[in-house]
Amino acid sequence: MKKLLYLLLLCLFTVTPTLADTPLAVTVQSNKADSGFRDHLTFTLSATSPTEIKEVFLFYKVIGQIAISRNEATFTSGVSIEASFKLDQTLPANYMPPGTEVEYWWKLVGTNGEEFKTDQARLLYLDDRHEWQSQKNDRLTIYWYEGDAVFGQALFDRANVALDTLQTDLKVNLKDPIKIFIYASHDDLMSALSAGAQEWTGGVAFTEFGVVVIGIEPDALDWGLRAMSHEMTHLVIHQATNNPYSDLPRWLDEGVAVYNEDKNELVDDFKPVLDEAIKQDKLMTLRTLSSPFPSDPLQANLAYGQSGAMVKFMVDKYGAEAMGKLLEIFSEGALYDEALKGALGTDSDGLYNAWRVSVNLPPMPGTESNMPTVEAQVQTQAEATPAPVATAVVISPTQTAPMMDNQTTLLLIAGLCCCFGGLVLLVIGVVVVMRRARG
Repeated sequence: MKKLLYLLLLCLFTVTPTLADTPLAVTVQSNKADSGFRDHLTFTLSATSPTEIKEVFLFYKVIGQIAISRNEATFTSGVSIEASFKLDQTLPANYMPPGTEVEYWWKLVGTNGEEFKTDQARLLYLDDRHEWQSQKNDRLTIYWYEGDAVFGQALFDRANVALDTLQTDLKVNLKDPIKIFIYASHDDLMSALSAGAQEWTGGVAFTEFGVVVIGIEPDALDWGLRAMSHEMTHLVIHQATNNPYSDLPRWLDEGVAVYNEDKNELVDDFKPVLDEAIKQDKLMTLRTLSSPFPSDPLQANLAYGQSGAMVKFMVDKYGAEAMGKLLEIFSEGALYDEALKGALGTDSDGLYNAWRVSVNLPPMPGTESNMPTVEAQVQTQAEATPAPVATAVVISPTQTAPMMDNQTTLLLIAGLCCCFGGLVLLVIGVVVVMRRARG
């Protein structure tokens, strides 16, 4: 009897729909989105229903991001409603760069929990203070408002070359199309960035939005072609390696961007300072370059130049397949040395030493044992110009001595512990014997 009653109740709750499962009948009369750049994004909805609408929510997400924002709309409940939600763009926390695409939809809830959802719609958030020209394909869109069609075409062509270089030299393919906005002056650029932007900023890659915002005056095209290639590279590499666990080491992220400015030779901003640092052997290790770069302008240029030279060395020595594998391992959240060993067979010190040999410098003192294999060293030496310094390092007894010292120390400590333990047992034994003798 109890089993029969249980089955009847189960069927009742399973078959009988609740009022909340019943769709809310809604007629949408108007669904709009309006924006004023750096001021607001405003969403409005007009709708009617045979029954009272008690709750209205606006949902939105930025295309390319996972997070969805749920927001209570402003409206008066009833069978006919006018709902709105305003996203205040004057607040730094709400800042969105030009080119942000927003997907949005509404949810309406009736008196008894019935629900209705609108279809998803999209809004392209643009800087409406300028009359934009554009050039696009399936990979990217270039926007500019000053300069003729030749100016825009030159930027568009260079951007496509930069994408091709990443694909051929590093096996990195663009996952999502990107947008590049060219502002014609520094003042215009600063007015398009968030309130916290530094005055010296020349361009920003908004990796989470797939957007580059950069200032390029029409008469500074040569500089602009390089700077644009640099910033857009960050977008592509971010797409290829983005994961919730770890970022790329700074030298690799910036080094790839510098490499993509000119794959054949470092630009004049970086080459002279790097050449001088090599001459004086005053370079930075890769472990140092994994952290934020120096604030001193000269040291910062050295950091960028050395990172770019390192990436060119890696591409030339290990090849595109290895570089693609390296970035793929990083996309899984691997640690720095773990990724380097998995793709190149060496760690940060070993890679840095191999590069030092290629520029006719000896390995770092104390890290000679981190050099790549003998075969790899012979190949590197054959490619390098002979120099009076030693370019081949073989592990010698003096290099393994620290390890032997550590082992000896451990053995001595273990022996002392054993002796101490034996002495304790001996004392305990004597005490037991004396107590028995007294008893």
